[in-house]
Amino acid sequence: MTIELISKNGMKSPLYPPFEKGGKGGFMKFEALLQDSNSIAYNELGFDNHNDIIVVRAPARLDLMGGIADYCGANVFEATLSKAVVMGSQLRQDEQLQIFSIGIEAEGLTPALRMSLNDFYTGNDLKTYEEVKQIFKRDAKTSWAGYVLGAFYVLLKEGESPLYPPFFKGGKGGFRHGLNMVLQSDVPMGAGISSSAAIEIAAMVSINEQYQLNLEPLEIARLAQIVENKVVGAPCGIMDQITSVAGEEGKVVSILCQPDKILELVELPENTHLVGINSKVKRSTAGSAYTDTRTAAFMGLTILTKEFHLEELNGYLCRLSVQDFRQKYWNALPKEINGQQFLDRYGETIDPITKVDPKKTYRVRSRVEHPIYEHARVQQFIECIKSAHNAPDPNSAMPYLIKAGKLMYASHWSYRQRVGLGSSNTDVIVNKIRELGEANGFLGAKITGGGGGGTVAVLCVGCEERSNLSNTLEQVISHYKAKTGIDAEIFSGSSPGAEAFGKLKYRYFSNLQFSK
Repeated sequence: MTIELISKNGMKSPLYPPFEKGGKGGFMKFEALLQDSNSIAYNELGFDNHNDIIVVRAPARLDLMGGIADYCGANVFEATLSKAVVMGSQLRQDEQLQIFSIGIEAEGLTPALRMSLNDFYTGNDLKTYEEVKQIFKRDAKTSWAGYVLGAFYVLLKEGESPLYPPFFKGGKGGFRHGLNMVLQSDVPMGAGISSSAAIEIAAMVSINEQYQLNLEPLEIARLAQIVENKVVGAPCGIMDQITSVAGEEGKVVSILCQPDKILELVELPENTHLVGINSKVKRSTAGSAYTDTRTAAFMGLTILTKEFHLEELNGYLCRLSVQDFRQKYWNALPKEINGQQFLDRYGETIDPITKVDPKKTYRVRSRVEHPIYEHARVQQFIECIKSAHNAPDPNSAMPYLIKAGKLMYASHWSYRQRVGLGSSNTDVIVNKIRELGEANGFLGAKITGGGGGGTVAVLCVGCEERSNLSNTLEQVISHYKAKTGIDAEIFSGSSPGAEAFGKLKYRYFSNLQFSK
């Protein structure tokens, strides 16, 4: 039996395998999986020789600056990582959806799941988002499937609106055939580098390619965010999905989250590197601290809008300048307020994802401060990076990079002090980076994403040999192990987003028979 790559349609870069550092091993392993008729791809999912197999890839991301301020309309600055999700898919002859996640059993989860497209319906009517959310919540060991199969439901549900009607024609469910999907990922779960967005984007891109929906990258990102918000139930912003689909290797994406405008792709200065250090403290955007922080920010937005008639904010706190906020509105916000008191006076917020709990007390002022200040920091940071990149020589670039590093430390401080999403473990890493300082090539570091653990982003410079950088990073890792007993993990390297990668199409040339 032979399998041949018949199309690299859309590819703008070489293969970037996520499973082996530096080599082509990841896709070679994935291709070997497809070639082996005894593999799990056939035994569990029923891949056959009737339809082409399309393979896509969606990377993880490193939140350099911006983080949780995305849902307040901030400018964020995100980079793709070399770690990624690879997904192979093949159309079926029936209405079944089957998925298999290679290696996920190591997390204590069930790797295989099958359901029907008809399961999204009650009679002839689509189920509600809440009903579909409960389908995937029934069993904690298969709840991960919501990130993948939830994409089908979102496409069906959003297809009822004027935005997407051309894509869903034909019989019940809009999709004439089901799909087999195999995914393999080396993106650690709960590490704060958005494994969820990588899976969602890989799934949405696979469906887009298999059913020829012709969705644009930003549409894919928006729909993938809906999967996480309304099917999975995690109140994330959109920066992760945009970065995973639209990011490019070696560049950092500047996104204005009002709601989803890509401003530019920025190159790092020569001899400047981004590194992630995974604290191995798992975090989640579905966690209560993150959710309460988001809720409080929208409570503050509601208070300002109603008390000062700031309709021009259009739902985005980050349309306020730091100066205006401090001079005009800071004192008007309560330091904290009980949920019931807020509801009695102002009603619900405009946030469609979170709800005010009448029994909780929310710290409003500081939760509003953080995104407004972070938005300003991000814009300053981007200008520093661009100025350093355009500097005539390394010595001229250094003052800009030093300022950028200080902005990262300020962001890290704000995560802990203003929004309560810090972590003692990530503090150990950041403090050691700061102690080693510029003399060792470290300019700045900060907690990332939703905070509460996860990964620390590090800005490094001046290491002409990458081995020197690795040796210095090992000092940080050793220090962290001595303080916490945990072996941290280093994330380095960049790779193309799903759009830049494109798709690989494989076709079988064989007389062998495969079982379903």
